[in-house]
Amino acid sequence: MNYLRSPKVFFIFILTLFFNWEASSQTNIINNKDQETIDLLLERKMSQNNQFSLYTNYSVQLKSGLKDETESLYKEFTSSYPTIDATIVFANPKFKLIVGNFKNKIEAEHLLKKIENKYPDAFVVKLKQ
Repeated sequence: MNYLRSPKVFFIFILTLFFNWEASSQTNIINNKDQETIDLLLERKMSQNNQFSLYTNYSVQLKSGLKDETESLYKEFTSSYPTIDATIVFANPKFKLIVGNFKNKIEAEHLLKKIENKYPDAFVVKLKQ
């Protein structure tokens, strides 16, 4: 029991308490002055994600093939119809060109009727997760 009363043990005990207290007091809150900018960017990102949702809406598939062919058809389609959403989706082993973003199948079929002369192999799809 005498070894507990030595100055070295007491000193080590005090240092341990001091460093333990310092370690637990490292929770500083940093105020970010650009929080409004961050919130605005997050809101824009969420709206972009919600604009084109392949998994809940109907679309028209124009092409399923090699990457180069699909990309050239994508460029051709977007120049001919700049107001219609279009995207390329990779479905192993091919690339698919998906156009349009409609809540119901009737609207997708209307687009199909509109473009069927130029793209005879196109058809309506509803992709699933």
